[in-house]
Amino acid sequence: MLLLLSGCLEEKFSGIAPEPYPAPGFTLKNQNGEEISLQDLRGKIVVMSFMYTGCPTVCPLITTKFLEAANMLGESAGREVVFIGVTVDPERDTPEAVKTFLESKGMQDKMHFLIGERKELETVWENYNVYVNRSGEGPDYTVDHTAIVYVIDKNGDLRILYPGLEWFPKFLVSDIKTLMREDNPLFRIIYSVPK
Repeated sequence: MLLLLSGCLEEKFSGIAPEPYPAPGFTLKNQNGEEISLQDLRGKIVVMSFMYTGCPTVCPLITTKFLEAANMLGESAGREVVFIGVTVDPERDTPEAVKTFLESKGMQDKMHFLIGERKELETVWENYNVYVNRSGEGPDYTVDHTAIVYVIDKNGDLRILYPGLEWFPKFLVSDIKTLMREDNPLFRIIYSVPK
């Protein structure tokens, strides 16, 4: 019976699910000066987006959705799931600016906001196909950038994409829980999850 079911069932996600492939690695510092390496996060699910603290619209909303998802996940957030923001504005996103931003969003202990030098960040942007363009002059410039949420599984494979703001925290949480269950042998058989 299980074999019959496995032929009819597919693993379903609410986000866009490309063919899994290794997420490009990087090492950057977070708001506390700690080095965060994607390689070191193997065994956890990583939820990541590119953002900046001076963003007037999309970035604060994505961060708020991250907070909602982290609250829904409860103790799993941090232990099994890591939320990451990667700056697209290295000149203004100092440790102090990033800490203030995270505190204002209630994410100071629930998210790594990664910063660094423009040259090292440009490599990360390129590897994740993130468009970044500074608009305007003076200190109040804005940064146009790709707004996508990436979900990386415990094996370090990129599994799900959520473009822009067209997603809800409850669906992200549901997809994360599906990824968490992939370690279960019966789940792997029923849904034909590759090893």
